[in-house]
Amino acid sequence: MDLNRYFEKGVSIKEFECLLGDNQKLHELHYRKFSPNPEIVQNIKSLEPARILVITEPWCGDSLAILPVIKKISEINGNWEMKVVLRDENPELIDNFLTNGGRAIPVFLFLKKDNSLLFRWGPRPNAAQDIFENHRELINSREVRKEEVMKKIRRFYSGDRGNEIQKEIVGKLAKF
Repeated sequence: MDLNRYFEKGVSIKEFECLLGDNQKLHELHYRKFSPNPEIVQNIKSLEPARILVITEPWCGDSLAILPVIKKISEINGNWEMKVVLRDENPELIDNFLTNGGRAIPVFLFLKKDNSLLFRWGPRPNAAQDIFENHRELINSREVRKEEVMKKIRRFYSGDRGNEIQKEIVGKLAKF
């Protein structure tokens, strides 16, 4: 799969933010609330330049919480370039990065200099994904509404303020 082709056709974070409509305020709030861990900042600055291809949609609640954190981390590093492609316009791309057989988003593809895949991250930090997985059967059996589980995940994001996201991303990058 030619990930560079998707990267080149992607839009910048700034252009994607223009697509958020009413969700832009929430996106900006997550950006302002996230304060990188000072111990991790030095590690972020020393990481190799990266290209990050994000697969998402403007309506995605997880993306509204995660993208601002990764955006700020990329700004600290100064050598990271991010582009966004819309999942629904690129089914052939997302179908290569399914989560439990589904087209869950956001998906962050970290690319090497030669544009091959370094690693994939997403759709959520492990703690948020655990909340979802612990309720999956109840959602499927309709004992619990998916909206109720999503509220729990939003509370996680609000309380965590991006800490788990930064730990997971920096931890993965540090291996390379």
